[in-house]
Amino acid sequence: MLRQLEYRIQLKDANTLEAIITAGGKAFVAVNGDALKATLKDVDGAALANPISLTRGFINFFTAETVLLVDLYIQAPGGQFIVVKNVKPSGPNEILVGTGRNQCMVIPWAAADLTAATETSTGFTVPSGLMLPTPFVHVTAVDATEDLDVGTLSTDSGDADGYIDSVSVAALGIIKASLLASADTMGALFSVLDSANAGDDAPEGDNTMVGKAITVTTSAGSDTGKGFIYLPYLLAA
Repeated sequence: MLRQLEYRIQLKDANTLEAIITAGGKAFVAVNGDALKATLKDVDGAALANPISLTRGFINFFTAETVLLVDLYIQAPGGQFIVVKNVKPSGPNEILVGTGRNQCMVIPWAAADLTAATETSTGFTVPSGLMLPTPFVHVTAVDATEDLDVGTLSTDSGDADGYIDSVSVAALGIIKASLLASADTMGALFSVLDSANAGDDAPEGDNTMVGKAITVTTSAGSDTGKGFIYLPYLLAA
């Protein structure tokens, strides 16, 4: 007999407490306390894609009966981003979504879930608003001599390293994208030449990639690194 644990979660507006039933949205289900993808199933035990698509703001999936907790990284239909950790099969059954304009995507990545040197969609998309030029990576497991690109899907007129360009993942901790001349790792979407300063790079937000898939690309030898990508943004009113 198939034994699984079910997760059933509805997103609700934090102001009205009404269910969010707008189309769209994704949920990345991570192994509890980790950046690795959890293995998801449907009611019949068939594999589900991870991240999973929301249906009228509803998240529904099953795991093996040994998986007692997961972490959720959710992009709501309105573009808001929510992180909820230590989620049990029995709850929370509802997650409240605020309406604040200041938001930050937190996107798990793990070399074990990716093919090295291959641009891979994270499942999340660029929301309507302004992506801010302050991206960084929290490295929780190192990969010596390797690096990471973050951007938008290049086959959809995007820029695969437009947000973060070759940030090293060889050391633990917070690694910011930088405009330092000797080690420029800020993506081209976040920098502009300042003609008043003889052509120096200056940081600038970006609003040209709305609706495009956000992607990650690890360098050719990547096999052990993992962590979380942080992309701050302002939602449009």
